[in-house]
Amino acid sequence: MTSSPGGAVPGDPLSVADAGRLIRAYRKASGLSQKDLARMGGVSRATLNYLESGREEVEVGAGKLFALMAALGITLTLPTGVERPADEAILESAVKQHGGRGKARLTVPLLLEALASGAVPPGADAGLKSFLDSAPAPEVIVAVRTASARSGNPPKEVWGKARALGKALHCEKGPWHPGT
Repeated sequence: MTSSPGGAVPGDPLSVADAGRLIRAYRKASGLSQKDLARMGGVSRATLNYLESGREEVEVGAGKLFALMAALGITLTLPTGVERPADEAILESAVKQHGGRGKARLTVPLLLEALASGAVPPGADAGLKSFLDSAPAPEVIVAVRTASARSGNPPKEVWGKARALGKALHCEKGPWHPGT
């Protein structure tokens, strides 16, 4: 993958360091000093310096970050709704990576059936346990959102069923585990 001018790889989540590099690149290309941009964005020069240096511990609120970006003409586009095709692609990849091996392999339809019904489909217990134990939270959230959309069950109900499945399968991680 190639990097964009700001340092982030397209499609990857934007980190604080990536945002700082992007702001620095735009600031320099615009011929602004840190002092001038900080004033325009309503932050201290020290905060802007920390942000541009890629320090992860910098505390800058979303409003201030957006103000800095707006001052530089950096546009941020967000989806106008839930992007179902993107969710489908994420879910396919997540099930492939975290849905078990061999005959115990979980499929997307079996995962969605289990989340919507709260019951483990025949032969899916090992793959479902593997998914619930190892999939990162964002991928589990996509699975719940997709199961809710396809089944018509409210997301809160699907979460309840997911927690019950996690407990029934003795999952050791995730929101279904008593220790988390």
